[in-house]
Amino acid sequence: MPPVIARSTYTWGSRDGMSAYGIAVLVTIGSVSLLPLWLIIGHLWATDPLRSIGALFPFVSLIGVVAAWRRLGWNLDGSLWGILLVGLSILLAHVISVSNLVIFFQSERIGLLHPGAVLFLYGAGVTVLFGGVRLLRVGIAPLCLLFFIDPVPQFFNSAVDLPLQELSALTARAFSHLIGLNPTGAQLRMMFAPDFGMLIVPGCNGVRGSITLAYLVLIFGYSRRLRPRNLGLITLAAGLLGYGLNLLRLCVLVLYYKLGLEVPSIQRYGVEIDYLIGCSLFLITTLGLGLLIRSLEPRFEIHDVREKSTVATHVPTTSNSRQATVVQIACFVALVMAFILPASRSLKVAPSMRPKESEILAAFPTTVGPYRLIRTYSEHDSTGMIVLGLGEYEATNATTSAATHLTLGLWVASADHLVAHSKATQGLRPDWTGSFDATALQSIPIDFASTFYDDGISRQYNAEAICSAGGCVAHVIGSGKQGAFFSATGVRDLLFVSSGKRLPIFLRGDWPDSDPTQSSNLRTQFESDSRVFMEHLDILPLLMSLGSRT
Repeated sequence: MPPVIARSTYTWGSRDGMSAYGIAVLVTIGSVSLLPLWLIIGHLWATDPLRSIGALFPFVSLIGVVAAWRRLGWNLDGSLWGILLVGLSILLAHVISVSNLVIFFQSERIGLLHPGAVLFLYGAGVTVLFGGVRLLRVGIAPLCLLFFIDPVPQFFNSAVDLPLQELSALTARAFSHLIGLNPTGAQLRMMFAPDFGMLIVPGCNGVRGSITLAYLVLIFGYSRRLRPRNLGLITLAAGLLGYGLNLLRLCVLVLYYKLGLEVPSIQRYGVEIDYLIGCSLFLITTLGLGLLIRSLEPRFEIHDVREKSTVATHVPTTSNSRQATVVQIACFVALVMAFILPASRSLKVAPSMRPKESEILAAFPTTVGPYRLIRTYSEHDSTGMIVLGLGEYEATNATTSAATHLTLGLWVASADHLVAHSKATQGLRPDWTGSFDATALQSIPIDFASTFYDDGISRQYNAEAICSAGGCVAHVIGSGKQGAFFSATGVRDLLFVSSGKRLPIFLRGDWPDSDPTQSSNLRTQFESDSRVFMEHLDILPLLMSLGSRT
């Protein structure tokens, strides 16, 4: 029988309770110091409906820890050791935004620095800081929910999602043939539009409903204190039931499709009927699982509780403990503000300093030593704003009359950027990595990180660095089809303090695979051409006009 804590006699509105509420609000506001982490996670939630459920978990975790704190009597037994965990979590949140640490195994990409682990570290830190180790032990389960802010692992898509899509398609097709329908050719239309029809191909497989149902059961079952075995079995059953409900929904839609062929007047309501069927099945199943959990909830008599459990007692907060709490709050606020203030200044100036696209493309010099500008173009983000300006340059060898091409790229968004980092995020890793030195005009030192990619059609060399007034530097480590890959922009990028303008740049050389020259020789040629190009490139005007303060 799991331990049970009897309800205490103090109320939510007690003096210590109000102090705990204030601390919870302070901790929530202080999480702004994890802004780089929130930006990454927020983009994931906004662009991937399957993982959007993770947006609820920080709130559920906070509520769970506050409820555990109440059961302990709002005792303020915090320790300043928690400030170390908070500081480490803020540092790691910034590391995630400026570096990439992954392991490639066969066709899978595994990130070694998970955003959920960083957020858990922050939650555990503030819990120890204000509530102490005892609160951490009682509230560890809600805190563990922070690990699942990305609720579905990356390998899930290939290992589970795709096979279930095929199963959904086969089920719907088999049921349609069973009732006398043979949907082929023109009868297969997307979502009942523009004409009446339905899609019976690998598509919606119920994975979102299944994941949502499983997490709902897990959270509700834990809050009702189910035994671990019962909780695990019901959570597993809920996930499987979610997939089963989707198969049932598809079969009902096939029946609706057959009915629509006989009654044309209902054909225009196909999309609405689809949502109605899905929502109804999900709602009924959720209520049924909720009743099942309530029926399995442990029952305890009052006298058993008094005999077999330890009643939480409220220890009044003394003046010394209140002084300690004030010190803990002051340390937390100082630590958080040390990171929030520099970031807020950078965010304040960043929008006004973003130049127009025409100004960015006009900033490319028309000639750089023997190289002349052939064309300029740009790349944009999802909002249509320019983030990358590119200029293609050409130089003609006077001896061989052969043309050498180089592409100069200028990252003008308000965050540091590496091509290798971007490609690794997409699951692409370099066949080779390295570095070489160069020198720009005014004797500005350049330490390029270089990568080589070969996709079987073309070969590409990139040399990239983050430039400031003192020079340009970047670090990219890792290569090969298997093993680890690491990319970062240097230790100074982890200091959180803006030190003048910064501008990520890169040089790129492309050769078709049909070129008989060996890759090692192309590498030597690319590095030599890049050094010549940089000797005649004046970086400072580009830095002053296009750089950002991040």
